[in-house]
Amino acid sequence: MNRRYTTDIIALDPVHDNRHKLESGPFARESLAYLLQLPEEGIGGIVYTWVNGQGLAGCAVTLFGPGIGPEPLVDKLDGISVPEDMDFFDWRVERLHLKLGELLKTAHIHYKSDDFEIDFTFTATQPAYAYSSHKDGCPQWIAHDRFEQQGVQSGHIVIKGRRIPLRGYTQRDHSWGTRDWGVNQHWKWIHASAGPELSVHFWKLESMGQTLLRGYVDKDGHIAQVTDVDVEFAMNDDMTTRVVNADIVDSAGRITRFQGVPFATFYLSPDPMITLFESPITAHIDGQPGGGCCEVMWTNSLLDYVRGKKESAS
Repeated sequence: MNRRYTTDIIALDPVHDNRHKLESGPFARESLAYLLQLPEEGIGGIVYTWVNGQGLAGCAVTLFGPGIGPEPLVDKLDGISVPEDMDFFDWRVERLHLKLGELLKTAHIHYKSDDFEIDFTFTATQPAYAYSSHKDGCPQWIAHDRFEQQGVQSGHIVIKGRRIPLRGYTQRDHSWGTRDWGVNQHWKWIHASAGPELSVHFWKLESMGQTLLRGYVDKDGHIAQVTDVDVEFAMNDDMTTRVVNADIVDSAGRITRFQGVPFATFYLSPDPMITLFESPITAHIDGQPGGGCCEVMWTNSLLDYVRGKKESAS
């Protein structure tokens, strides 16, 4: 990342790119997610790895979308004991190998199974955005702290002998401390980029009678906190996201127009109480074409209720 910018957001200490020492309670958790989007191929991907306070790790790796076929390629491992001193400079969960490069700037992931291979390099295009930089901090049931970061992807994926180069936009996040999934009713989480110096992130969460908002806008050489988001959201009959648009207001007084259309959805269930609808998107930011991802969280009780109503009506 070699660019000039101004910002009113407090910088994150690079040490937080690496593994943290967790408490031993039932909600202690650290996780990293790397997201892949290849809209021209109709392919999305997720590499997700975690570890709890007892030193038990796991990972979920998937490729999905119309370029993969009706069924996603998925591999999930959990309950893998890892050494206390193993960090993210050389993180191994059986078939998954993650290596941080320069902190908060680069990372490399290699994964290979009988079904597919991912050789992925993340290169940051902006500083990491920490939720602790917000005036109200990071919601503590989500994490002690968490950061989001835009970047570009390189490397390749291999599917059925076909090698597809990775290029274009990508995103990653990293949370550490606690994770209590059960207190969340709903959220919309958006990352999108239309170039190395034009990107947005917002996370709008409904929980415990509150509406919380975190995020940033990076444009015109200035990175600012998101202060308000007016979201236009439409769903398909199965509750997948059809379109999500938003007018985003930031602490510099700017309004940024975001428009996103998903081209695939993967259902990620990290806890029995909730499901995350993960959708790579084609996007526009202030009219400039780009791409990114949209994650929508629904409680499983609501999903069961809606599906039950549809079955009764039919």
